[in-house]
Amino acid sequence: MKFWKYTFAFIALMMIGILKATAAPVVTPKAYMFGFIANFTDSVVYFTDIQTVDSVWYDKKTKFLLGRSGYSNQLRTYFADKMNKPHSTCIVIFSLTRKDAEKKFVKLRKKYIGKNAGAYEIRNLNENEFRFKSIDMSPDEDDQAISKKSKKNKKNKKDKK
Repeated sequence: MKFWKYTFAFIALMMIGILKATAAPVVTPKAYMFGFIANFTDSVVYFTDIQTVDSVWYDKKTKFLLGRSGYSNQLRTYFADKMNKPHSTCIVIFSLTRKDAEKKFVKLRKKYIGKNAGAYEIRNLNENEFRFKSIDMSPDEDDQAISKKSKKNKKNKKDKK
């Protein structure tokens, strides 16, 4: 009975280790993203152009954009300051390839052009008006130092046993 308990615990720990290893953040030299802005009290929606952004961090396993709130806040700040629309909902959509970004752009745009052709006024923001800036999501030196210390402590504890 104990043998199976330990075997099960060992397998569970191995699976957790594998999942942690594959979910590491990755930086890509360039990615493509665009923004969508809507205000629920207004019938005007905005789309930014598809832009190339350098050094974008994403989760390797889920391909989920890291720092997405920072990119969304860039767009929100632009609208609050330049367009005088402080309560806008901002969405940032990204892809690793331009082709996928264009597909996502067309799909979202169709929702506001297709059946609801007269319900919304669509406006575009080109790259001269608004440009996404890269957000650095690399681990801080402090975080790296802490993780190295914790690894050393774990190793020392194992050596003492």
